Formats: sequence, structure tokens, C-alpha cells
Amino acid sequence: MFLGLTLLCALLGFVAGLGLPRPIHLLLARSPGAGSVGGIAPPGRPPALPVEPVSAASGRFGALPLAALTGLVCALLAWRLGPGLDLLAFLVLAVAGVTLAVVDMRALRLPDPVLLVTLATGLTLLGMESLALGDFTAYRRALLGGVTLAGYHLCLAALFRGSLGMGDVKLAGVLGIHLTWLGWGVLVTGAFLAVLLAGLTAGALILVGRARRDSRLPFGPWLLLGALGGVLCGAELSRLHLAW
Repeated sequence: MFLGLTLLCALLGFVAGLGLPRPIHLLLARSPGAGSVGGIAPPGRPPALPVEPVSAASGRFGALPLAALTGLVCALLAWRLGPGLDLLAFLVLAVAGVTLAVVDMRALRLPDPVLLVTLATGLTLLGMESLALGDFTAYRRALLGGVTLAGYHLCLAALFRGSLGMGDVKLAGVLGIHLTWLGWGVLVTGAFLAVLLAGLTAGALILVGRARRDSRLPFGPWLLLGALGGVLCGAELSRLHLAW
């Protein structure tokens, strides 16, 4: 339906992705305590999957793979959402999400500067969209959804010490705002997919001997992937569930 917009956003995402290796390298270089923020693990135990040196870790993520991934995500969002300031907010989230996922996979950290910029940008653009439409219903819902998802993950982090870090809680809040802007069904689908994908991956790694039950594993990438799945199919799944 929005073929031209989709192609344009794919191109913009590709160009943005070409510039990601440098900031990712800088963020990894500023993560001396890899694994101290975010991830799934009891505190004080060594990771079964060793954290690699910054130079080796960042070197695996070339510009072209990052550009292709970012362009693909931006294209999917444009195809799904259509034109609007809310699309711009989601595109910023896409670029930030690729950055956060790579850093979390290599250093088990979700850097505050990226999270705060994404949060501020999302709140501003979604607020401007609400102002342009003259309807703040979705914006109020988005704020409530962000608090809800962050609070849920904060409870998990408190109940299961070391299972989640504060970086995961903050990312959940950012994602909750964007997902609930589209509806509660999108939020529920995104949160469910994140837990499902993380659990399946952890189980598979344990089965093949690549991880132990007390290993630190990143949760941020699964939060982001689950959120993308929620955006793409959350509304349809929620309608299907209600139809049943």
C-alpha cells in the first residue's frame, strides 16, 4: 500500500545502518564492566558465554550487515504503519534498537544515553502526532503502557534477583510507550513474544552445551525482536483472540 514510503524508509535505514559501527564501537569501549547491566543471570557468577574484547566484538559487526538489518526493520515498520510522525518515532527506535541489540549481545549492557535519547524522541514525536490529530487518547494510553511494561519487568527483576538488569527495565518502558501507542493487544503480543523467544533460545543453548542455567544471557535483543513482532502482527492476533 505504501510502496514508495517503504522503499524510502528502507533506504534511510540502510544509510543509518552504515554509520552504526562507529558508535557501537564507542559504546562497547565504554563498557568495562561487561555484563553488569542487563542480561539474564544471578549476580556474582561468571558467564558461560565469555564476553569478548571490544576490538574483536565490534569487528564482527560490519557496516553492510548492520545497514541491511536496519533497512529491513525500517521497511517493515513503514509498510505496517504508513506515513506520520509516529512512523518517524518508530524509525528512530529501529536504529537505536539495532545499536542496543548489538551492544547487549557483546557487553550485556543497554547504554543509558541511547535509551534516554530514544525515549525523549519517542515522547516528543508521538506527542506532536497527537497534537496534530487533536486527540491525546493514544498518547495517554502509550504513557500508561510504558509504565506498565517497565513496572512488570521491575517486579521480575526484584523477585528474581539477577534475572534482569535495570537496562532491561528501562528498555521495556521505552518499548511499552511505542507498542501501546498502537494498542494494548500490540503490547501484550510484544511482551509475550520477547519472553517466548528468550526462553526458547536459552533452552536451546543449554541443550547444546553453550550455556548453563546460571549463565548471563542478553534479554534486550529479545525485547526488541518481540516488540517488532508485536507491531507487525499484534493487532491481528488480538482481534483473532477476541473472535474466539
